[in-house]
Amino acid sequence: MTPANTKSDDKLVRKFDWLPYLTGILTVLILFAFLLYPISKSVIYSFIKSGETIDFANFTLYNFERFFISIAYQKAFMHSMVVSLAATFFSTLLALPAAFAISRISMPFRNVLLSLSVIPLISPPFIGAYAWITLFGKSGIITHYLQTWFGIEMPIIYGPTGIILALSLSYYPYVLLIVQGSLAAADPYIEESALVMGAPRWRIMRTITFPLVIPSIAAGAIIVFIKALGNFGVPAILGGEYYVLPTMIYFQVHGFFNLNGASAIAMVNVLLTLLAILLMSHVNKGRGHVTVTGSTRRAVQINGLGAWIFANTYCWGLLLIALTPHIMVFYSSFAVRWIGTLFPTEFGFDNYFRILSEVQAPFTNSIILASSATVICVVFGTLTAYTSVRRRFFGKWALDLTIMLPFVLPGIVTGVAFLTTFNSGWIILSGTSTILILAYCVRRIAYIFRTVSAALGQVDNKLEEASAICGATWGRTMRKITLPLVSPGIIAGGILVFATLISEMSVTIMLYSARWKTMSIAIYEYVIADELLDASAMGSIAIVATLLLVFLSSKIIGKSMAEMFR
Repeated sequence: MTPANTKSDDKLVRKFDWLPYLTGILTVLILFAFLLYPISKSVIYSFIKSGETIDFANFTLYNFERFFISIAYQKAFMHSMVVSLAATFFSTLLALPAAFAISRISMPFRNVLLSLSVIPLISPPFIGAYAWITLFGKSGIITHYLQTWFGIEMPIIYGPTGIILALSLSYYPYVLLIVQGSLAAADPYIEESALVMGAPRWRIMRTITFPLVIPSIAAGAIIVFIKALGNFGVPAILGGEYYVLPTMIYFQVHGFFNLNGASAIAMVNVLLTLLAILLMSHVNKGRGHVTVTGSTRRAVQINGLGAWIFANTYCWGLLLIALTPHIMVFYSSFAVRWIGTLFPTEFGFDNYFRILSEVQAPFTNSIILASSATVICVVFGTLTAYTSVRRRFFGKWALDLTIMLPFVLPGIVTGVAFLTTFNSGWIILSGTSTILILAYCVRRIAYIFRTVSAALGQVDNKLEEASAICGATWGRTMRKITLPLVSPGIIAGGILVFATLISEMSVTIMLYSARWKTMSIAIYEYVIADELLDASAMGSIAIVATLLLVFLSSKIIGKSMAEMFR
């Protein structure tokens, strides 16, 4: 080998950048340690009796047999199916007319309406759940007036009625935003051609508009079903003796510390989630329609007076009803004296002064945990998104699926998986802040992954190639070119993660300890202790903080709040 060739080979060796490969290896290791391994161990635990060691000889279906021999398990399963399916049905029923009205009927302030519709999504449902008790409880405000003025006896708010009501009004925006986005993006010439041919509007809706948006309806409905199936806060507050799978998991852990039984219930929850996703795939199979074409014109708007009255009355009325519990939370937070009367007799800021002086620890803990998890999500999510978008490798689909898996699974399932994994063995994290931070990261990394992936998709990789040609390393290219260009997406995703973690409930309820009690747990304890005024004050702070942070995130990336949740 000549000296010239040797020098050329040395130059290639020096230029070979190992950093992307080290990042990829680190990504795989972290995903395995804190995603795949906990879920796999939870699956194994579900086939082992409580108190027995993990051994092939100890594998049994005993924990799953409880669903066939225990009335409590059977009722919890049926209750979960009833409230989840009912919430999905009513959410879809409420959302479809609103989505059509916003997309097809000329009405003012539609962007404001869509942005306000996000509030029920970003505000944890359990915060507003106890407001329904104030309104529709035995001595509730609306209950009183309905009985006094019209003689109407309202059904008991505790049980399936309250749960379905709260979940439907909290989750209908998922269907609304997805279907409205699909209708807004559809090719207007399809419907206009049918209109020109003389077809009446009802037939156009039935034969063209509705079939075209069935995939979007199915997607929104499945999201509602999964969210309702894994919701713990609302059934815990409004359920009474009406237990569902998430509350059964909670009792198995906090009542008996039966991680094996809790894992089995969690696996049933996961199975129902997967069946729902498969059902959606089956519904959408063969329904591939090209509805977004080169046309940038919006569909012709209906301008009739009747349509205008219907659209505004229905959409704003629905939004007002959905926001009623949040309004009641704010109203109750200023009530100083409210004993034995229909309305408060004295107002002030006493509740805020009291909680800020007496419960500083939950506020501090929530900020510390959410901030720590957000930083980790930003770093790891950005690297993972870059690896997925900019690198070609075998199994890329598996990386995307693994990142999104915890986002699809109910939060309480993730909590059980982490508890079974890190409660014993080489690494014991139960009761510490670390287990909460890691669980938060696993649950929210998808937000960073998706926002950064979208931002990277808009950046031409020729800029990075030009940097590499000029001799810059991968790390320098990332620091000087890529990161500055995608920084708005990173910042917005980080703010969104932090905002949704401040009042996170489903994972926290399984993993918190007395030392690391958060705002959501403090609110839940106030409600259980029937200290609703203090709970309202703390809930108001959580709602305002979350809303402001999400609004800030939307401004940074230049999207409306509605577009961020589509």
